[in-house]
Amino acid sequence: MKKKLFYGWWIVAATNIICMFGYGTWLYSFGVFFKPMSEEFGWTRAMTAGAYALRSVEGGVASPIVGWAVDKYGARLLVVIGAIVSGAAFTLMPLIKSLLGFYLIYGIMLSAGMSAMLYLPAWTVIAKWFRRRLSLAMAILSVGAGLGGIICAPLAAHMINRFGWRSAFVVMGIFIWVVVIPLAFVIKERPEALGLAPDGDPPAPPLPRAGAEPNADSIAGSAHGGDGDYTLKEALRSSAFWFLALAFFFQGMAHSTVTVHTVPALTDAGIPAERAAISIGLLTLVSIIGRLAFGYLGDFFSKRYLFMISYSLMGSGLLVLMTAKTMGMVWLFLFLFGVGFGGNIPLMPAIRAEYFGRKALGKIQGFMDPVMMAAGATGPIWTGYIFDSTGSYRLAFMTIGLLTFLAAVAMFLSRPRRRVS
Repeated sequence: MKKKLFYGWWIVAATNIICMFGYGTWLYSFGVFFKPMSEEFGWTRAMTAGAYALRSVEGGVASPIVGWAVDKYGARLLVVIGAIVSGAAFTLMPLIKSLLGFYLIYGIMLSAGMSAMLYLPAWTVIAKWFRRRLSLAMAILSVGAGLGGIICAPLAAHMINRFGWRSAFVVMGIFIWVVVIPLAFVIKERPEALGLAPDGDPPAPPLPRAGAEPNADSIAGSAHGGDGDYTLKEALRSSAFWFLALAFFFQGMAHSTVTVHTVPALTDAGIPAERAAISIGLLTLVSIIGRLAFGYLGDFFSKRYLFMISYSLMGSGLLVLMTAKTMGMVWLFLFLFGVGFGGNIPLMPAIRAEYFGRKALGKIQGFMDPVMMAAGATGPIWTGYIFDSTGSYRLAFMTIGLLTFLAAVAMFLSRPRRRVS
């Protein structure tokens, strides 16, 4: 008799598609709308880019609230609400007549909806369905966001050329409603609700009666949840939480800086604009190698050491970008940074579940995510300031590259400790 596919993989598939179109429309298509909107309204590039920075700030503010809500009300409800708000924000974009309206609708309303719809609820619910195969499940989930950039950005550019940016936004909003809301109902909060156990393992035996001696199986089961779960307060008191947050901050600075400044840096180095623009799409594509490879390895090797390798690859890539003047060096940068960045995406939620358990994982992730959001706003602004002051990206890329190596040191120091009650 053919074994039935474990339902947790259906949840991975559904959240994968949700993240594919969420990140593809909201994050990776931002640059496609950048010039048409700035040219029509006469905004400077700094003004238009302000919506990207505001997106990061809003995400940092919303994450603790979303994390709390996911733990209290469940991932499915948050995804549905997020999809409704995000779709409405997209359909309201054609009404924009000022920079303030752009910031309010795109930077705040749309970002709030996406915060509720994307990674945080997906990470939290998948961590409840998988233990032994958690890193692989997170890796498969993360591929969706990577594919979103390759799929959605070209489609957005095509719609803008044919129908204008206003119609493109409306189509994207309707698409979010039609695709995401039905997929949200695939999500089930816990395997126990369907009579299942994590990873598709046989359900745990019933708890022994009071006064009975616990058997080996019940002792082993307690090591994977329940008593081993941290509360938010306990996590915030642990050194591991703050070393992880520091590592994620430096990594976030590197990623946001590369996302915003790679194309200008390459064109400054004499590389044709068309090739420079393609490079950012290839970076997303290459990152899928890291997402799958490191996610698979994370189920068999120490996630902490895998993080150190991924950060070292990112730092090396930035040092190559610092001196890139030929396409050969660009390819090397794309490979090093892309694989390294892709590798830490599935490992990030997996290591938090491993260190802190699953009971309060939504809140714990929600309180750690603002660190990354702050990095997302800080890195591009600081890099732009250095360029304006020196006329070169060299110092900025070198500094952020070295900080990424420092992230590897912070990860090494983030050894989990036995919980103190």
